[in-house]
Amino acid sequence: MNQTAQYTALTRELPSVAAVDLVTAGTLQLVVTCPNCGAQHRHLGLGLRRSPCGVFYLVSRTEPIAKLSAA
Repeated sequence: MNQTAQYTALTRELPSVAAVDLVTAGTLQLVVTCPNCGAQHRHLGLGLRRSPCGVFYLVSRTEPIAKLSAA
């Protein structure tokens, strides 16, 4: 089996995008606006992430995690 792997080198400076909280079925997800395609992508954590359109960026939080209260 002969397969060639294709790797994408990361640029030295990664774009940083601010995340907005989204709570779905009790799970906290992070929504960011992609600097490449302008669409909104969801992620499960902070840090280095790859978007569905293929660009790498750093997901960061500008505000503390929103506290959920039981009603």
